[in-house]
Amino acid sequence: MTDMIAAVRVRGPVDVSGDVESTMESLGLNSRNSCVLVDSENDAVVGMLNKVSDYITFGVISEETVSKIEEKHGEASPGLTVGLHPPKGGFKDTKAHVNAGGALGRRQDMDELLHKML
Repeated sequence: MTDMIAAVRVRGPVDVSGDVESTMESLGLNSRNSCVLVDSENDAVVGMLNKVSDYITFGVISEETVSKIEEKHGEASPGLTVGLHPPKGGFKDTKAHVNAGGALGRRQDMDELLHKML
C-alpha cells in the first residue's frame, strides 16, 4: 500500500479567494477541522495541497493512524473525508506555517496532530 497523506483544514472561509476555495471544495475540505485522505503518489492532488497550504496542514500518516481512522470512520481509502474534533490544546498559530512555529503547511508530525483530533 502506498503512503497516505492526511490534509486538515485549519482556517475558515473568511477572506479566502474563490480559486483557493474551489480547490478546497474539490479536495473535500469544506469546513474547519475536516480531514481528507489522499494518495501521496498522485501529483495533481499533491499540487492542489501545496496551492492551499496557507489554509490547511498536511503530511504523510502512519499505518497506525490509518487504523485509528478506520476504527472510528470505516474503511480509510483515498478520497475519504471525515469531520474531526478541534485538537486537544488547540492549534499553535493558525496564520503561520509549521516552519515558523504555526500550524499551516506540510508537517512531519501529522500523526501527532491527528491523534489529538480523533
